[in-house]
Amino acid sequence: MKFISGLALAVAIGCLLPLSNGYATFRDKIPNGHNVQHPCDNTKLWQGVGHQSDQGGNERNQFGLDFKAAGYSWTRSLCLKDSDGDGSSNGEELGDPSCAWQQGRTPARNDNITHPGYRTPASQYPYSEGDLTTLNCQTYSKKRCAAFDAPGVRYVDLRVRNGSNDSIVPAKETTYFNMNYELPSDKEYHAVGFAPILDNLNVIHHFVMTACHFPVPIGNGYESFNVLEGCERVMYVWSFGLGPECLPEAAGVPFGKTKGRYVQLQLHWTNREGVSGYRDTSGVRIYYTSKLRKYDIGSLTLGQLDTTIPGGKSSVITPSTCSSDCTKAMLDQGSIYLVTAFPHMHFLGKSMTVDHVNSEGIRTRIMDDKVYNYNSPKVYEYEGTDSIAVKPGDVLHADCEFSSIKRNTTTRWGFGSYDEMCFAFLRYYPNRGELSCLQYQNKDFCYSQSETLGPRCSLFGYTENITVTVNSALRQCSAAIDEVQKDMPVKGAVCTNDCKTQLTRVLSAYRNPCQQTRHKTEWKLLDSLISTKVSQLIEVEKHCQTFGVVNPQLAEGNGAASLAASLLPLLVAVASSASGYMF
Repeated sequence: MKFISGLALAVAIGCLLPLSNGYATFRDKIPNGHNVQHPCDNTKLWQGVGHQSDQGGNERNQFGLDFKAAGYSWTRSLCLKDSDGDGSSNGEELGDPSCAWQQGRTPARNDNITHPGYRTPASQYPYSEGDLTTLNCQTYSKKRCAAFDAPGVRYVDLRVRNGSNDSIVPAKETTYFNMNYELPSDKEYHAVGFAPILDNLNVIHHFVMTACHFPVPIGNGYESFNVLEGCERVMYVWSFGLGPECLPEAAGVPFGKTKGRYVQLQLHWTNREGVSGYRDTSGVRIYYTSKLRKYDIGSLTLGQLDTTIPGGKSSVITPSTCSSDCTKAMLDQGSIYLVTAFPHMHFLGKSMTVDHVNSEGIRTRIMDDKVYNYNSPKVYEYEGTDSIAVKPGDVLHADCEFSSIKRNTTTRWGFGSYDEMCFAFLRYYPNRGELSCLQYQNKDFCYSQSETLGPRCSLFGYTENITVTVNSALRQCSAAIDEVQKDMPVKGAVCTNDCKTQLTRVLSAYRNPCQQTRHKTEWKLLDSLISTKVSQLIEVEKHCQTFGVVNPQLAEGNGAASLAASLLPLLVAVASSASGYMF
């Protein structure tokens, strides 16, 4: 068993990267697409008209299925259809009773716009599970968090802006936009809950707010995928399917005079259509109090770092265990109590379970996500009589089930949408640090972020650079790898310019100054995780150098030969060093 620190944020943010909230611009392709009343509450709007979630992003409702069948167009047939079977056509419900509307024009009616996919008002139609045209309104009528209105509780809004102006969303598919803030710091505070502030739902994808260990620049927002080094304690995460977070009465997220005075808010915008002129001021509202609660909140990540799923399988189980040795070491200060948990896999995810086994061998299932939905994760809450204690020496099992029946290729672990992951993210108290209890195959990989690496040394930055860059190089060089594995001479055509570029980036990533400090066990362990992949890249470079370069693009700049001369010795050294620290 080894202990490292800082990887949790890389995993958490990497997990969020592929989340999809559907095409918001589809609402422009139906009349009054931005003006559809919520079937359970006509004072609210249903943003994802074709989806089962009011925010969009998950499975389609019946209207969404019909819209897809119509080629995502407002056809006369779709207009005349009564998708929800309530006696009114889709056109009548959306303000186009004569089916004459065309995109960009004003509909015949723009008031009292009811949902074409759900019978309205929903209270008059009994909910039936599996019926795509009825709603369980209790799902949408959660009581407001009582702590938000408690005496002495205030709030502060953190919204993205450039000076006094709304932030302009670039006309490109993906943008990571960041702003840094200074929170109230005259005394110590506890955040008692968080709520998303959602401005432009056409582009907002997800956001992450992290606390910083030291002062950071305050000013206008800026584009960057990287979270600032030292800003690694996750305070709040929002994505589609998640709402406000109400923390238990016994605990809060600390900030103020000595803890988390500075925060970074990173938004992911998705502008798939490349629309110019979009603006956004989304952000987060922090509810907080100076009346400190008994405990600070911490986070715990469970899961598997090595996932391999052959194609064409209806069920593949990826197990992971947080061993008794790990919980003894991480919880040496005492037991913790779980607050919330939610699962994370990608498109192949089918189901997930998390079991707790105490010292007496009693096994309790604390998460049972029988039908996993990638775009609409379920949040499991444990409070009061449902509170779950995890003691030193206890064991936690997190098992993911995948279905690859629609794929004919092998899927492996990675940050990409079509890679896979197996994680459970949990909140707990009292705080013992940012804990992760992971496995690489059957080897323990558990740690606490409270074990510091030293000033400005960020395992997040290193992990993001190495893991993502090496995996990108493997994809770009896949043809060359295939030739190497077949023991055939690499043809010039497979030594592509993209392959060369990615290999150059690998070299740059390995120049991380903290990683070069070889006495740091943490860096050596991370090296060991990718040593096999690095070895594949070494073979590609050797063959490309040996058999020459036919692709004329590679004759430009340094070329493969000079690149190999500089890259190969370093990769060999890294792989050799890493191999001495394999589990």
